[in-house]
Amino acid sequence: MEQTVLTPKISVIIPCHNHGEFIREAIGSVLASAFEDYEIIIVNDGSTDPFTSAVFRELEHDFQDHRKVHILHQARSGLPEARNNGIRRSRGEYILPLDADNRVKPQFLSKASEILNNDPGVGVVYAFAELFGQREGIWEFSEFDPKRMLLYNLVEACSVYRRAVWEQHPYDSEMRIGYEDWDFWIAAMESGWAFHLIKEPLFVYQVREGSMVSVCNIPENRRALIRNICNKHRKSYMEHLAYVISEKDVDLLHANQRAERIFRETDAHICRLEAILREREDELNRICHSRVWQMFLRCHDIMDRTMPLASRRRRLAKMIFDAVSLYFHR
Repeated sequence: MEQTVLTPKISVIIPCHNHGEFIREAIGSVLASAFEDYEIIIVNDGSTDPFTSAVFRELEHDFQDHRKVHILHQARSGLPEARNNGIRRSRGEYILPLDADNRVKPQFLSKASEILNNDPGVGVVYAFAELFGQREGIWEFSEFDPKRMLLYNLVEACSVYRRAVWEQHPYDSEMRIGYEDWDFWIAAMESGWAFHLIKEPLFVYQVREGSMVSVCNIPENRRALIRNICNKHRKSYMEHLAYVISEKDVDLLHANQRAERIFRETDAHICRLEAILREREDELNRICHSRVWQMFLRCHDIMDRTMPLASRRRRLAKMIFDAVSLYFHR
């Protein structure tokens, strides 16, 4: 008799390339979820460092008989294609892409699933994030605005969405250096899907050096990525061209104003420091030319010539000299 294979409600896709030090915490956060109707697809995207390779051997052993955890190995293809391959392997009605260095909170899957179950027009559910690593605090996102989505990515990659969204527009495998999620959300928006924001931190985002965000902020990379997004979604950008140009111009104006304000404040601070230095310089000159200071210098010179460096007398004389010097500098 053929055994029925149950379809999980949510498939959590965790790509990993050389992030062996983080991957167990990402997996553990899903396993600790209050929501139980899920599967985890871990995609080893051609990891090469020995530590991550050893971690994957351990994971293969630990989860070899686990009905919810599956491991997929592939040649290095980049984050977008790693997600695509993980989703192709998955069976869930809803998808949650989770980066290997991040974690989800116990209530995220259940709350996102409930929203998607109750409103068929909602395609994507996203939430606030709790930051850790080089920055701490709560990362608050704004309510979804289709026009502002053309200016900036308003939705984090770690969001729960319907499989139908991905089936219409898989991740662009050419966008390996970043912004693949921004491109994905714009495509979902253009297809008419609604976005729902949960205003509480339901996933944990690690801020660290060397992440894909820092690579995207390299000017030549950012220029190429923005041009690619504009070309792919030309119709949307042309439709809102006046809005995009005016908003970007205002943003540039505000940035210049902030830079000018910082420059003025820095210049004023430097002037205050220079005044303090000039004031102290006069005071130091008076001390250095005083008869008392000259006498102490001569005493110190005599001490250097008459007392060996390692002697008790030298240490005692230095203590007395330092105490007297401190008294005159008060």
